[in-house]
Amino acid sequence: MGAHREEAQVDRVVRWIEQARASKGHFRPTLSVGRDGIFVPLRGGVAQEGATATVSVLDRRGKRVGTVYLGQMPESGQGTLTDQLTGLLQAILKQVDSQLLRLAYVSDEGHHPCMYYRQVLHHMVDPRRPWRRLEWIRIVDFYHVCGYVQQLADAIFGVGDEAQRWAKEMRHVLKTKADGAARVLQSASALRRHRGLCGQAKLYHQAYCYIKKRTQWMRYHSYQRQKLPRGSGITEAACKVVFTQRLKRSGMSWTISGGQVILDLRVLRLSHVWDEAHQRYLASKPLPVACGNTGNVTQHQPLAA
Repeated sequence: MGAHREEAQVDRVVRWIEQARASKGHFRPTLSVGRDGIFVPLRGGVAQEGATATVSVLDRRGKRVGTVYLGQMPESGQGTLTDQLTGLLQAILKQVDSQLLRLAYVSDEGHHPCMYYRQVLHHMVDPRRPWRRLEWIRIVDFYHVCGYVQQLADAIFGVGDEAQRWAKEMRHVLKTKADGAARVLQSASALRRHRGLCGQAKLYHQAYCYIKKRTQWMRYHSYQRQKLPRGSGITEAACKVVFTQRLKRSGMSWTISGGQVILDLRVLRLSHVWDEAHQRYLASKPLPVACGNTGNVTQHQPLAA
């Protein structure tokens, strides 16, 4: 059934897009993409990073219509998941005009999610217009950024109530102000000059540089007004429903091939395409035919050339 996953998922997403286009609202529907990693317990007492990805359709008001999932056991470079996600997106956009959609990529800045944007999405062309590059809205997950805001607070004030108050105020600024990320950096820089640091300078610089380098992808006030997602909650939830709930129960450990069988079946069910994939699987099999008048049944074999 896994061989029929992509085709069934494409049909499902296209139907969701049609449903989203018929919804009420001021904005174009959104095709929201994300990917993330999660550690999986393997035989031999080791844990390695598997990968999951999601493709979601949001209606004109930013409400999720549906999500299809991908999951891959640990693999060096995560090339299989990259190929599956890229193939799925290209197949969807061959059937749907990209100019009728907003394309969003929402993730944290982990190595593989970041490299996927830089190496694949940033250069992906429109399957219907090969001369035109697709325009993806890059969004860094708001809640991961909040973790770095807290890291700034602890470095400036030391762990305590004062740090918590400043971090809370800066999270509000980050979410509600048009230049929220710049304001956070300005406040942190001014406090450092005025009072110095109570925590490690290395942690301060790490958090400060993380936000400064990615400010252009932290326009959360604008995303909210445009009914775009601000966080990668859909993909974070995929780590739980695709992997954790089934593969990380007490005492479990897996081989790569055995775990992949479970994941291939699980993404079909979670994507609500089990029946479609099963029907395609059955249709791909040769039909039995009767042999003469004996009543015996055999598999139909193609005639020799």
